[in-house]
Amino acid sequence: EAVMEQHYFTTQEAAKYLRTTTGQLANLRLRGEGPPFIKLKRKCLYEVSEIKNWLDRHKVKTVEV
Repeated sequence: EAVMEQHYFTTQEAAKYLRTTTGQLANLRLRGEGPPFIKLKRKCLYEVSEIKNWLDRHKVKTVEV
């Protein structure tokens, strides 16, 4: 049975991946609107697959006229 390795981003890595700032991620965390994260003492970690799922849930499909 294969063990799937999980990958985590620091706040800085997540911000770079999402092309935003660490401050914007902090604001999203405070409002409960950002991607799920794990808090270890004062450090926040973001699971890469959770960030991708969060992005997928925020996709907007345009309607052609």
